[in-house]
Amino acid sequence: MKPVNGAEQSVFIQRIILIGLVAMMAVSTDLYLPGIPQLIESLGANISQGQLTLSIFLMGFAVGQLFYGSISDRYGRKPVLYLGLGIYLAATVACIVAPDINSLIAARLVQGIGGASAPVLARAMVVDSHNRIDAARIMASIAGAMALVPAIAPVFGSWLLYFFDWRAHFVLLLVWGIFTFLGVTRLQESCKTIGTEVLKLSSIFRQFPLCLGNRNFVGYTLCGGATYAAMFCYISTSSFLVIGLLGLAPEYFGYTFLVVSFGYISGAMTSSRLVSRKGVMWVLALGQLIGLLAAGLLLVLAVFEINRLIPLLITFFLVFMAGGLSLSVSQMGAIAELPNAAGKASSVFGFIQIAFASMLGYVVGLLYDNTLGPTAAGVFVAVLISGTGYLIVRKTHISDDVSTLSIRKTSHE
Repeated sequence: MKPVNGAEQSVFIQRIILIGLVAMMAVSTDLYLPGIPQLIESLGANISQGQLTLSIFLMGFAVGQLFYGSISDRYGRKPVLYLGLGIYLAATVACIVAPDINSLIAARLVQGIGGASAPVLARAMVVDSHNRIDAARIMASIAGAMALVPAIAPVFGSWLLYFFDWRAHFVLLLVWGIFTFLGVTRLQESCKTIGTEVLKLSSIFRQFPLCLGNRNFVGYTLCGGATYAAMFCYISTSSFLVIGLLGLAPEYFGYTFLVVSFGYISGAMTSSRLVSRKGVMWVLALGQLIGLLAAGLLLVLAVFEINRLIPLLITFFLVFMAGGLSLSVSQMGAIAELPNAAGKASSVFGFIQIAFASMLGYVVGLLYDNTLGPTAAGVFVAVLISGTGYLIVRKTHISDDVSTLSIRKTSHE
């Protein structure tokens, strides 16, 4: 058996910590999905308020990302991570002790603002140290491994309800946050722009024209952001579809989410293997084709009212697979367009991605009428927008990928 040297062990530990950071949003939303119906009953809330605890977290997450990138470009990635994770932990305690639905909604907003530091700065750390192709490969592999965490989270969430109430979900999130906070101490500071510019509030808002003035950044952001929005259409209505519409017992809900999440895992791992050999645009094209196929199948299920568990899971498996293929590659492609402002680029990408997903998910939730129709319509709109983003970047980066691949082949000959 080959011994593991210190450098390999260090890289492995760093990858585990990065997985924990990138998974922060998914764990914070997916773990308590099975408990939303119980939460609504316990706090005397309605379905719309229960769904809002999910969307408001994402809105806080989106807004928080606007600030962490710029602040970390000035002060470094690690200090800002400590600040954000500290806010997350305090807000999680507030969620645990929330006496009513309005208190919980407020705490979830603050929790999202704090948790936003984790993935935005994890992405920036990767881009700080790698070129576009390698960063996309690394983030795709991290995303594939990370997807196991939110895939399993609803299963744990379902079984926790056998022994405890919905507050146990937030206790587990508190434990997750503590371990992630401690893990950051093992990471090396990667920011190369510490102290090079004065941080002003105006500079935080100037990151929008800086990033949105780049045509390819816009294309990658539309592609990745809309792909995530398609997945979130299912996430935001999954408990209502599976438990309410299809009549599945709540304790089995987590297993259905596990099946769908494996679509994302397979897509992310495929992306990780193919992006170095085929190029970014080839992988994105594959993701778009699968997403369009899934959206079409979902519309068929909705129009003909085919309310069956297996067809639904297969279709959303494909939706999540398209997300696994496209999301990490789009993230790294967008951020790599602005290598001297990786924190700002990561912030703007994250804000647009999550804000769009939360708004679309909230609208789908409001329109939910105990049918598959609103969810199918939301997915179809998201897929069309994602395809538009792909077309924007296609012309420019096909030549880039061909050149990169040619250089790699020459270097190996």
